[in-house]
Amino acid sequence: MRALAEHPITPDISPLLVPRPYRVVGKRDEAIDTVTLSVVPVDGPLPTFEPAQVGMLGAFGIGEAAISISSSVADRRHHDYTIRRAGPITNALVDTPIGGQITVRGPFGNVWPIDEVDTPDLAIVAGGLGIAPLRALIDRVISTLDRFERVAIVYGARTPGDLAYRSDLAAWAETDATVALSVDEADASWDGSVGVVTELLGDDGVDLDWANTTAFVCGPDVMMHFTAERLMRLGVPAARIWLTTERNMQCGNGLCGHCQLGPFIVCRDGPVVNYERIGPFHRVREL
Repeated sequence: MRALAEHPITPDISPLLVPRPYRVVGKRDEAIDTVTLSVVPVDGPLPTFEPAQVGMLGAFGIGEAAISISSSVADRRHHDYTIRRAGPITNALVDTPIGGQITVRGPFGNVWPIDEVDTPDLAIVAGGLGIAPLRALIDRVISTLDRFERVAIVYGARTPGDLAYRSDLAAWAETDATVALSVDEADASWDGSVGVVTELLGDDGVDLDWANTTAFVCGPDVMMHFTAERLMRLGVPAARIWLTTERNMQCGNGLCGHCQLGPFIVCRDGPVVNYERIGPFHRVREL
């Protein structure tokens, strides 16, 4: 028995496989049924991350869900996760009170390749809660606007009440970036554009030098598909259109295969991928 104790046979375990307790230190209503949780580790330092990376958030006794880190990379006080009520796990996460605990694994995944962009113009297109994985990216872009000739932030939601990050939208609009908003269904409070987000691209909407534009897109699968098709018709090369493919991750380590999309394992190969590679598989329905 002494020999076994002195020579343990348990293999090294990746820290990304081990849930870590985090304390909720803030909650903010963002939109209908959508809340941003601000969390910090119970013990140890706050991990660094890059825009588009996700955490596997766990509700004790219920399960885990993959949620994008939506706070600024430069904010070292806490991580933000913007969560919409969509089932038992997300409901439990949203209902965690300030001072309560959840678990977090990660961060996982690759990042928006903003540092590699060499085009003068940049389009950031979000649909619904797809604004969350783009928020940290937009924060970085706004802080370095002089890199670009023109930056357009295009965001569509179902109703005015579904538009998240209202204070951020107002702040971004005060910069030299163009901010264009649209809703599918307007109410009496709305005096902006009505229609799908693709209608804000080109024609009477946002106009860029499309052949010299890089685009970052996030939203529901159908929105991303039609946005990519619209951008290509305007002249943006498929290889310069970047999407996030946050399918239903369960392990976050490429082990279970649950988030497979054609030849891609999203948690291993993504979530960010350009449309030239993912386009043929992007309309595959998730089971």
